Amino acid sequence: MAYDFSEQEITEIREKFGQIQDRIPNHLAGFVWNTYKKIKGSNEKQPCSCGSAAKHWRKAYDSIKSFLNSYDN
Repeated sequence: MAYDFSEQEITEIREKFGQIQDRIPNHLAGFVWNTYKKIKGSNEKQPCSCGSAAKHWRKAYDSIKSFLNSYDN
């Protein structure tokens, strides 16, 4: 992990991540991408929210989900 999250940040990630259903809402896109970058220590630019960038968003989503699961254990 590249960034040491505070308890408050973890709570915020859980709350916002819980709002995601079938797709990442536009108002959460920046939050999801920035959280992903912190977890991975990445400096990747945020992809567009079009269908062709779905693999990048899936990668971000899966990384956050995995992070939260490992944080619980």
